[in-house]
Amino acid sequence: MRSIVTARIWMPAVAAFLGVAGGFGAAVAQEENMPGSMDPGRNGQGAMMCRMDEHIDGQLAYLETELKITEAQTPQWKVFANTFRADKEKNARLCKSTENEQARSKMVSASLPESLGMMAARLTARLESLRAMEAAIQPLYSVLSKEQQKTADEIMKGPSGF
Repeated sequence: MRSIVTARIWMPAVAAFLGVAGGFGAAVAQEENMPGSMDPGRNGQGAMMCRMDEHIDGQLAYLETELKITEAQTPQWKVFANTFRADKEKNARLCKSTENEQARSKMVSASLPESLGMMAARLTARLESLRAMEAAIQPLYSVLSKEQQKTADEIMKGPSGF
């Protein structure tokens, strides 16, 4: 009787743990296979992501042209462009750094709690990056015309955007 009671208590706990561990493994695998993943060892895609700082001026020129930034909007544009440039350069440096390679290696051999902590740190850095971009885009977006805002919504959202 006692073994049945013990099994009823422990089985859901074991199932929950395996679900979290399995979900975590799937999340890591999914993150590593995402187009935005910065894994230099993956089919050349990661190496391309590590070169995200090579075409910043071209990206900014494209955005400025497509948005038809006016002279009056230039001050807000410059704030956005400087933040965009700094963010892309920072992410490229992180991607290229040996510290990032060591972190990936450590994550593979780390315990589940350590791996979750490392993932949380990476997500925190990404969130800080997004918040900086949001703070820079808000003043620009507020001075754009409705047509410019529509264009920004179309070309700056999604995987190819931020």
